[in-house]
Amino acid sequence: MGDQPHPFHAVAELATRRGLKDLKIKEERGGAYVRLYQNTPPLFFKHRNDPSDSFDRESFNDFKRILLSEEDCAEGPEATIALIRSLLEKFADYTPQRS
Repeated sequence: MGDQPHPFHAVAELATRRGLKDLKIKEERGGAYVRLYQNTPPLFFKHRNDPSDSFDRESFNDFKRILLSEEDCAEGPEATIALIRSLLEKFADYTPQRS
């Protein structure tokens, strides 16, 4: 994401303090790959500006992918956490369609 830190880092840092203790960050390839995820429900969050990566299939094959735009993250980590919380509620009953 250029010279600026990836917005998911601030979100992950704040998530536990805001009650999202199961929201985790996955970072690979020296920070070139950054995703937020939660096992229950099985969702992972990808920033729209991040490139697609084979790690998505390897690590999150049975997870629902949710894209977050630059605008979704522009208001800072508190607003992004509120959005993620609403998405976790919306997809609370999500079950993978693949076997």
